[in-house]
Amino acid sequence: MHQFITLVACLLLAACASNQQALYEQNVQAGKSPIATTTLEAIHNTEAIPLPVNTGLLTSDWPISANEPRMNFGRSISNYRVFSLQLRKGAPYSLSVKSVCNQPCLGFNKFALKPRAMLLDSNGAVIAKKPSQAAAVLGQITLKWVGVAPDDGTYYLLVAADNDDVGRTIVIEDAWLNNSPLMAVDVGMHSSPFGKVSVFADPTGK
Repeated sequence: MHQFITLVACLLLAACASNQQALYEQNVQAGKSPIATTTLEAIHNTEAIPLPVNTGLLTSDWPISANEPRMNFGRSISNYRVFSLQLRKGAPYSLSVKSVCNQPCLGFNKFALKPRAMLLDSNGAVIAKKPSQAAAVLGQITLKWVGVAPDDGTYYLLVAADNDDVGRTIVIEDAWLNNSPLMAVDVGMHSSPFGKVSVFADPTGK
């Protein structure tokens, strides 16, 4: 009986992963929204949202859906949003991106958008790409980028779906967890091409 239940669970997971892959192929790859091949083009293809500051209250979230512009990341194509912020040279920044599991969030069928983000300068040059910190609690992923601004100016945080492994288990790599470097952490959810993200800056810059 236990083997039968395990087999059924595996079949259900495989079917859900296949559905997510089909959704990706239909709505992302074949979408009608603009598609960028460079970071500068990605900035110009959409209107940047002023990055909100975390006040400790409920933060706004934004959908990443087939309606948003797309960017070709090489291995995959992803819908994205762009957020803008002003920084002074030498000023510390702390930027967070949260993604929660899609509804319904039950049993084995937990799917969420795996976020990928890049901090860009006004010319589209990448200032930071890999997250500095990662945290995973039940039904939520939080990634954080921490650093110091190299120059005065307007910066852009590009937040996209990481569609390299649609339908598969979400694994966060090359980040820090509890002040220790880690190679990979399984967050207990599976990658979906669409979802909602909460994006904000820490007010203290720490």
